[in-house]
Amino acid sequence: MAAENAKSTVIPCLCHALRQASRAASRLYDDELRSAGLRTTQFSVLRVLAAQNEIRQRDLAERTVHEETTLTRNLRPLIEAGWVAERPGRDRREKWLAITPSGLAKLKEARPLWKQAQQRMRSRLSDKVWHNLLAILPEVARQAGGE
Repeated sequence: MAAENAKSTVIPCLCHALRQASRAASRLYDDELRSAGLRTTQFSVLRVLAAQNEIRQRDLAERTVHEETTLTRNLRPLIEAGWVAERPGRDRREKWLAITPSGLAKLKEARPLWKQAQQRMRSRLSDKVWHNLLAILPEVARQAGGE
């Protein structure tokens, strides 16, 4: 009876559903990337940095949709491992970031693992769901961000 009441009081919440899906997908990708010593969030940061010459931390936070403090926490192990270099900007609060050669090597090592994770997710979803998610989720992010 308690389980029935709990189910009947669940309120559909997009935020909750998105968080559940994101956490489950992140666990799957993290499982694949673990042997490269990376987490999904770190892999994503390295990918963005690889596409840039150099980027301000604030701009990287915007591009990766991170709060700056969260990004700082995620960057720390990448900097300590020597995969990301940072330098101060003109303003002492400003930091510039760049991927290092060893960061590029780490990204190259992790790419096949990411592809395996991508294939695992792809195999679990129908073509329609896969394509719809890839089309809809960026729009959800844009609208939620007020862009």
